[in-house]
Amino acid sequence: MKHLRLMTTISLMLLLCALPVRAADPPDGKKADPKKPAESAAAADPATGAKADQADDPDLDVNKAQPDFALSALPTTLRLPKHKMAFRLTHRFNAPLEDSGFFNLFGMDDGALIGLEFRYGLFSGEQVGFYRTSDRTIEFFTQYDIRQQGKGLPFGLAAYASIEGTNNFQDSYSPAIGAIISREIGTRVALYAQPIWVNNTNPEPSDIVDDNSTAIFGFGARFRVLEATYVTFEVAPRMSGYGPNTTHAAFGIEKRAGGHLFQLTFANNPGTTMANIARGGPSGNNWYLGFNLVRKFY
Repeated sequence: MKHLRLMTTISLMLLLCALPVRAADPPDGKKADPKKPAESAAAADPATGAKADQADDPDLDVNKAQPDFALSALPTTLRLPKHKMAFRLTHRFNAPLEDSGFFNLFGMDDGALIGLEFRYGLFSGEQVGFYRTSDRTIEFFTQYDIRQQGKGLPFGLAAYASIEGTNNFQDSYSPAIGAIISREIGTRVALYAQPIWVNNTNPEPSDIVDDNSTAIFGFGARFRVLEATYVTFEVAPRMSGYGPNTTHAAFGIEKRAGGHLFQLTFANNPGTTMANIARGGPSGNNWYLGFNLVRKFY
């Protein structure tokens, strides 16, 4: 079963990587005649399939400082273009690196917590998404871009909200609300601060506990060290409320290739939903190998 799960995951990754980033040229192979008048603004661009007004959308441009919608698990302020889509696959292997080695493929032989995410650009500056992990937790989220860096503001600001439920969104609901603040330094560095409040983080019955929610203040950074290679870092210390385990932390190295981004990540917390980030990782100094694979459909 473990080998079947690993083979299925690898097959999905190969299929996603094989998809073209842009549509192919028209089947007749004809190129536009420069002597003919330009088509109307509503006409589609045969090279990209986008409308002329969409082709001018700056959200379609590659943001070299912010190439992804998340660091390891914490969100960023990257905008998703209107009516465009993105897919993310997350893996966090179950065995800590301290308890595994080369002959256990650094935890890969002990299964993984797998997550599948789909997000959609509802309108300019607004994105919504759905995320499900293999422990049957479902998370719905939305993010609205309030202000972009520039235009008299030295940082970007977005509002974030989510709600997750265990047992396929039937039990133990945990809503979250917060803000994402970003600061880009050229095209090489992006810094983040994420104050977020998460409700119902304590799994104990609410009538026998004092704290049933957690306030975290996430910090993160992404550094572009080569043309399309980055290193990332994030940490989410608790400011107040329920916080029984190790403070969530992760770092990784990633590579951008067209509409794809692959990240190899190391985290002390295998959880990737907002409630699991607030609860933190297992007690002790355990680190887990994992990866994120992102595919943008634009």
